[in-house]
This record gives sequence, C-alpha cells and structure tokens, in this order.
Amino acid sequence: MENKILQDRYEIQKQLGKNPGRKTLLAKDLETQKLVVVKLLNFDVDFDWQDLKLFEREAQIIEELSHPAIPKYLDSFKVDSDSSKGFGLVQTYIPAKSLEEHIQSGRTFSEAEVKQIGKALLEVLNYLHTRQPAVIHRDIKPSNILLGNRSGNHVGEVYLVDFGSVKTTAQQQGGTMTVVGTYGYMSQEQFGGRSVPASDLYSLGATLIYLVTGSHPADLLGGDMVIEFEESVNLSSDFINWLKWMTQTTLKKRPNSAEVALKELENPTICESQILANESINTRIKLIKKKDNLEIVSPPSGLRLREIIISILFFLPSLLIIYIPYILLGAAEELSELVLYLIIFGLPTVPIFMIWRNIIFSGCVYTCISVNPNYVQIKYQIFGLTFFKFRPISKSNIYRLVVDITISDNPKKQQKYLARLIISAMIGNYELKHFLSEQTAFGSLKIQPPDFTLPEIYWLAKELSDYFGLPVLRNITSIESDSF
Repeated sequence: MENKILQDRYEIQKQLGKNPGRKTLLAKDLETQKLVVVKLLNFDVDFDWQDLKLFEREAQIIEELSHPAIPKYLDSFKVDSDSSKGFGLVQTYIPAKSLEEHIQSGRTFSEAEVKQIGKALLEVLNYLHTRQPAVIHRDIKPSNILLGNRSGNHVGEVYLVDFGSVKTTAQQQGGTMTVVGTYGYMSQEQFGGRSVPASDLYSLGATLIYLVTGSHPADLLGGDMVIEFEESVNLSSDFINWLKWMTQTTLKKRPNSAEVALKELENPTICESQILANESINTRIKLIKKKDNLEIVSPPSGLRLREIIISILFFLPSLLIIYIPYILLGAAEELSELVLYLIIFGLPTVPIFMIWRNIIFSGCVYTCISVNPNYVQIKYQIFGLTFFKFRPISKSNIYRLVVDITISDNPKKQQKYLARLIISAMIGNYELKHFLSEQTAFGSLKIQPPDFTLPEIYWLAKELSDYFGLPVLRNITSIESDSF
C-alpha cells in the first residue's frame, strides 16, 4: 500500500497500526509536504456498524478539540473506489514513540518521571472533562500515550492519541451501554458499559502502575479486582497511596475530577517532612497498631476554667428562677401543679445539664476510634466502663480523608488555626465530639481535637492514610475572625 495516493493528496508512507475494519497510516500531505496520520475505516468483511458510529464520533469531537497534547484534526473524506470503500480521517503526525514502545525497548521510569507523565496527562484530561459536555477518552493505555525525546531533567513531551473510543457525557445519556476500552485498564463501571470522567482517571492510574512495575495491570489484579503493586515497587508512600486512590474499584472512592487528582499529585497534603514520628511528638494520644486492628485513643482534654465559670453563672440564677418563686408562692397543693411548675420554670436549666455534660467529657472520658478490616467503631471509656457507639461504619465505606484547617487572619491579632481530620464515609452519620463526636446527618466522622497540635493531626492523618490506602486531601480556609 506504500506510495498509494488517497484523495489525490495523501501519499501513504507506511502502515502504523491495524485493527479489524481499521487501518492507521503514515502519509505525506502533497500540498503541505508534511507528514500526517490517516485513519481509514473500510467497509469490508470485518466492518461493524458500531465502528462507523465510533469513527464518526471521533471525527466530530477531534475537530472541536484544541490542545497542544492532542493531535489536530486536518481533514476527512469518503473512500469510494473499486477496491475500497469507507471513510478517512486526517490528523497531525507526532514523531514520538508510545509508552508501550519505550517499555518494550527496556526503558525504565523513575518516580519523578512517572509523576511528570501523570501531571501532563491530568492536564489533558482536565481539559477534556471540563468541556461542555465532558469528553471521555475511554481508552487510556500505554500504547495511546506518546512520549517525545527527553530534554535535561524533563521526561519529554507527553501526547494523548487515538480517540477512537471517545464519547461525551451527553451522548452517553442518550445512547445505549457499550463496552469500549482495554481490559486491565478499564474500571469496573466501564467494564459494565458505563463510563464517567473518573473512569479515565482509573485508566491513567493503571497506566502509571504499568510504568513503575513493568507488568500489565491485569496480571496484578487481586481476588477483589484491586491492582496490587505496592510490594513490587520502590516508591514514596504518598505516591503509592495516590496510585491506589486513582485505581479504587469503587467509583466514589476515586478522585472526583482530574483537577483534584492533579492538585494532590503536585502537592501531597501529608508530606514526609510534615510527618513526625510518634516518638518525636509530645502527644497524649495513644496509637495502638495490631495486625488486624488500629486504635486511636484520646484522653480527656482537661477541665476548662471558662466552662466551669459559665456553668456556675448559669446554675445560680436557675436556682433562683425555680425555687425562690416556688417558696414565695407556697408549695403546690397538687402533684400535677408541681410537674407543670417544674416544666415551665425548669426549662432554663437545660443548658446547665449540657454544660455539665461537656465538663464530664472534658475531664473524665477517654475516646477511642477502633478500625479493623470489617468496620470503624467508636467507644467511650469513663471510670473504667466502656460505652460503644452503635451502628459502626464498614471500613469499605470509607472513601476520603480530609485535613481541614481554618486560619484566623486578623492582622490586629495573633494568627490562630483550628485543624480537624475528617473521615468521610458513603453511609453512616457520625461526627465525633471533642476528639471523636456526636451524630450528624453528613455521613462523616470528624476528629476535632481542640487541644491537639497540627503535627498530631498530620501524624494521625498519615497513619489512617496508610491503613485505609487513601490519600489525605487538604482544605484550608482563611477567615478574619478568630472566634473559634
């Protein structure tokens, strides 16, 4: 087929790839004298109408895209000759080898290089996923990623090619479920015929795992369909957790956007320099690690003078409100009158009991969060007795760890901060008070230690991150008030 001219313009140089019903050719544009890529869809014995649908979609979407890491649309045409019938799509040619070719040739990639590749591709995916409607590639894998020549400390220019499986979210909503992609690089929802932007993130994560291990992701699948690669690589714990986050089998446990994944890759929330060893932290928290169980025990924070004073100030007036009028007016003659009287005049005492309850928790109650392979359980210990929070949360429902930091930025006062560690779950309505909290309706566990330091928060976040296999996200809010 070499030297054959298509459309009186494109002189074929060589064949680059072939799939049933499709050919990818390197050609010379006789008008511009530049090399181009020509994709041909032939109406032959291997033709499938689904292929025509995908081909037309690829041409339509490619024509609308404009990104330096994506081949540009140049032309499209019909092929109608005695020997061949079909359609052609012309794109710019990128003189670069695929990641697959680099691996097959024996090239290895350092952690820094793999991160560079990941960042470049996340920027491309962010461009695709933020379009209206969002564009989903659906076939991210080493053979569809090109890598140009490296320069200095840079891994080389990264390109995403082959949009033959591409689809928009709008097309997906109105169409039928079709399984498109490559086994080993497909997420479970994509394997089931449903693709979302986070499906591309899974494929990217699987691709990067291939780069660091040299093994096909399908060969690393465990019994629960999780890619198991940690023991075969020498990577930082932050990067391992990030890769595990990207390849979570459960959709909700993955990053919800390429932008979020990119931010975490560029600036890991819990850096090694931020993590202090347990021995180096002057902490009252006990971390008990066993083979199948992890416990974090928080001692009482201690009595607060302000709360004691407030309780006394509330307590004395309430006594006057309840008993002095009762004495002056005379004892109630009927029991019903007494009950009614206490209901009416006893309402102001409700805050007192709440305050004293907080004092008891602050001064006497140890709080423990226990994590094992099956569930997350909260329990309180007071005077040697243990009380359990009911409805424990399954460990499999934990999908996000967030260090939330609120900073007071009042220029007239000293800067203050409030840090908390939030464990988000798909089900479960828990918020822990003081160290671990009361129930809310937000489906999260909030660890909010008012007396604990930021290094302690980072340390706990790191321990939980390693245990759950999830990265720790960071949310920083700056306010002018220091009311907290």
